Amino acid sequence: MDNQLIKLKVKQVSSGKHNSLKIKETFIEACIKLDTSIFEPLIDEDQYFEDLDKYRFLNSMKSQFDYLKSIGIEEVKLVMGTCKMCYVGERVYEFYIEPNQGKPAFAYNIKEEDGKINDIFRCNYSDGYERDAHNNRNPDITYLF
Repeated sequence: MDNQLIKLKVKQVSSGKHNSLKIKETFIEACIKLDTSIFEPLIDEDQYFEDLDKYRFLNSMKSQFDYLKSIGIEEVKLVMGTCKMCYVGERVYEFYIEPNQGKPAFAYNIKEEDGKINDIFRCNYSDGYERDAHNNRNPDITYLF
């Protein structure tokens, strides 16, 4: 049996930027409502997100969502941020339990090109993470800037 990675692709629901917008809106809704089943129907199996096939990517999202649900969170709030490390300055979708308090529960970068989504992946150092790191610095450590 061939062990090639199945790649995840967003199903074509229409053409061009409208398709990208629909996918992005649906992904954001799934994140806010902590429900991967909202986004799953738009994904096909011949492209990948975050270097993960469809089911691994969805499982990764579901794990985050299940953890939040286990501590009583039913919905998160979207705050737009920017990447502070890998893709400095690019837009990041930060999802908070309470907007701009502490660090985001999770954050994603949605990479688009020519009206098509090429990748969706977690951002681990955006505005909210930077603010939280700054607010929680160890006073016994000297930081160099």
